[in-house]
Amino acid sequence: MTKHLFLDLDEVAATHNVEQRVCEATKHPANPVLPVGRLDEWDAVRASVWSVRTVLYDPDDGLFKCWYTGADQERLRWRRMGYAYSEDGIRWIKPKLGLFEFNGSKDNNICLDMLGAVIRDPTEPDPARRFKMVTKDLVGSGPARAAYSPDGIHWTVGPAVDLPALSHGPDIVVLALDEQATDPDRRYILIWQERVPAAKPGPATVRGKFIAYGPSVEKFTSSPDNPFLDPKDGLEQENHFLTLDRYGTGWISVYEFGWYVPNGLGVFGQYAADLRLAVSKDGEHFSRICLTDKVIPRGERGAWDAGFLVIGDRIIVKDDTIYIYYSGQGEDWSLWPPGNYPKEFGGGKSGSVRLTQLGLATLRLDGFTCMQTVDREISGSLETTPLAIAPDTRLNANVADVIARRSWVDVEVLDAETGEVIPGFSREECVPLAVDNVRAAASWQGAELGACGRRQVRLRFHIHGAARLHAYALT
Repeated sequence: MTKHLFLDLDEVAATHNVEQRVCEATKHPANPVLPVGRLDEWDAVRASVWSVRTVLYDPDDGLFKCWYTGADQERLRWRRMGYAYSEDGIRWIKPKLGLFEFNGSKDNNICLDMLGAVIRDPTEPDPARRFKMVTKDLVGSGPARAAYSPDGIHWTVGPAVDLPALSHGPDIVVLALDEQATDPDRRYILIWQERVPAAKPGPATVRGKFIAYGPSVEKFTSSPDNPFLDPKDGLEQENHFLTLDRYGTGWISVYEFGWYVPNGLGVFGQYAADLRLAVSKDGEHFSRICLTDKVIPRGERGAWDAGFLVIGDRIIVKDDTIYIYYSGQGEDWSLWPPGNYPKEFGGGKSGSVRLTQLGLATLRLDGFTCMQTVDREISGSLETTPLAIAPDTRLNANVADVIARRSWVDVEVLDAETGEVIPGFSREECVPLAVDNVRAAASWQGAELGACGRRQVRLRFHIHGAARLHAYALT
């Protein structure tokens, strides 16, 4: 199967009244999905992906697994790494692990007294190293270290990571495994952030994103093109954390788009952030797309996530659904990040007393972007670049927001050389795609695409009303 997405427009030859858009994910009605602990527990004010970064799906035992940052309500923020699991990604269980003591008891779900990002490595021959982590100490002054676990719960901390940039107080953003890497020295990917000069009003320095590759989680080589995501190149004043995932034939990154609201709170204003999208062909050089479109917006006034959002380190694709986990902070987080606290505020921090909780938002399969008409009322069209097909090729399309005779998609097949419509495969002869489906089968009076008699074709998709075309596939 060859799937064609609209993360970029490289395979779109022409458009009429049609535009690319980033689609907004649906926040789950049960949000926040991971509850904070009781006031006397170690995660009383924080239970979210932040300094601990990871939610993933483990097909070996059919569970969603979460490694999260917890913090108690004390002013010094007693932070640790907690573990939780879920059968559906919505209802989470915090197992009592009996590993680390808090307030005189080990009756909790703390699994490590360090912070960082986790991967599950199905290619690892040693079962004791099935789960891997790049971690840092709680103070943030020592080097990054590799850690290993057979189950994601019982961890052995190993040597310091061989990467000079991580020798002192690293701020770890992503650890990823690229199972499709052809170069063994690029199988493991590490992203961290460092301070870089700002090019906009506000703080003098902001966070830039840096990426490195390695043959293991113990040794990495930094990209020569770092920083690969810098606020000076986008509309944002800050970008904090992000995801990194292969998707289709390229890569996607949901990144935090941050700005300062000049409302008199904080040195530079009150920090706010939502989540937006960047894409890449090679996983190293990224472009922001549809700059003002949000993947996940912050909540309305009074909502648990009305202040700013913090993203985990990856997405999860399961059963035709994309799961995106994020941390939400209310607007009562009036003083953040560090450097935005007025001197008279003292040594306390918003995270000591304000809630940080884990939320879930979802998209349909391939639903990050779409092609739609410019006003979602009129009709428009897009034409593809030439496509190679066989006599048995079928065309499926991922269509959404369709309503019969009001909003739908139909397709005509063009000769790749002449651009003429192939007889029998016109728009009028196409069965309208008017049922919401991630794999809507296209046909022309019962005939499938391969029966058109050509081995090279172009497709012209006609989009009507509010319909959205997310992707198409040749099978």
